[in-house]
Amino acid sequence: MYKKFSLGFITTIITLSILVGTTNYIIDPYAKNNSFKNPINLKKAVRDERISKFKLLKEQPEAKSFLFGSSRGLLLDPVLFKKLTGSPTLNLAFSSGSADEHYYYINYLLDTRKVEHIMIGIDLFAYAEGFISHGTLPQELRDYFNLDSDYALSNYISFNMLKKSIKTIKVNLKDHIKQKDKYTPKGQIATSGYRMAQSNPQRLKEYLDSNVINKPARWDTRFNTLDKIRLSQLEEISRRCKEQNVQLHLFTSPLYIKQIRMKQNKFFLQKKLLSYIAKNISPIWDYNAITKINTDPYAFDDEFHYTFKTADSIMTEVLTGTPTIQTYQGTYVTAENVDTYLSNID
Repeated sequence: MYKKFSLGFITTIITLSILVGTTNYIIDPYAKNNSFKNPINLKKAVRDERISKFKLLKEQPEAKSFLFGSSRGLLLDPVLFKKLTGSPTLNLAFSSGSADEHYYYINYLLDTRKVEHIMIGIDLFAYAEGFISHGTLPQELRDYFNLDSDYALSNYISFNMLKKSIKTIKVNLKDHIKQKDKYTPKGQIATSGYRMAQSNPQRLKEYLDSNVINKPARWDTRFNTLDKIRLSQLEEISRRCKEQNVQLHLFTSPLYIKQIRMKQNKFFLQKKLLSYIAKNISPIWDYNAITKINTDPYAFDDEFHYTFKTADSIMTEVLTGTPTIQTYQGTYVTAENVDTYLSNID
């Protein structure tokens, strides 16, 4: 009886796994294999920003400056960047962007365009050992660098991916009303919860209480080590920028105080990353010295992202030396002052 139950249970699990994997492979919600193109999977419910940003890049050949980062970097305003530098700019940031993805994008730009400025918002997870991006680089970029585009079949056996497959099918089976674009014409994310609530002070306070002050902090890093390969890629970017007279602007994305001081936090690894970059790669603006920018909930949209106003202030200071919000001032960290600077941070 027990053996029959065990055999039946195992058979059911295997059958379900095969069905889930097959469905996900055919629908391909993340556009990983592109083997099937039929009426139920043409429009992906999951928009891969890496691909859409490359399309934006090809559509605007006049751009000479480019902004990179994760979903935080999506808040950087390319119109403001052009106003401050005079250089036509695109925001090429994408959610959960890893350092190696930025590396391929930037090297492609340096190979194929006249580039004037590169700005990168540095996030710890992007340079941490073990972080894996679930996005898909555009095929043209993969072909350009001869990247292995194979996606392990076992990855398709995922019930979370099945949810995305079902959503993709629904999108393709009905006449989908075109929604307002997620991005501005230059690639910046178009809106946020903070922006929608800011016209009403009470509503904004309630929003911040829920999404910043009382929301649990989190770190998107699995291990307590930095990825040496990704650090070397940033070194190469810095070297190439110097050789090609491209101005490279680096800054660390600000963290809310709760995230900095959470139990068993990885803030020490954040400091190690800052130290390595300042000593071995390039000067960098830091916004995590536990100053007003880190303690003011109005500087943040949620527990992980800062606001558009905060982004504007940071960009202005990085480019001109003076922030638009004086209390959000950062520190220009170099190889000469980094040890002293870090010794004064809790």
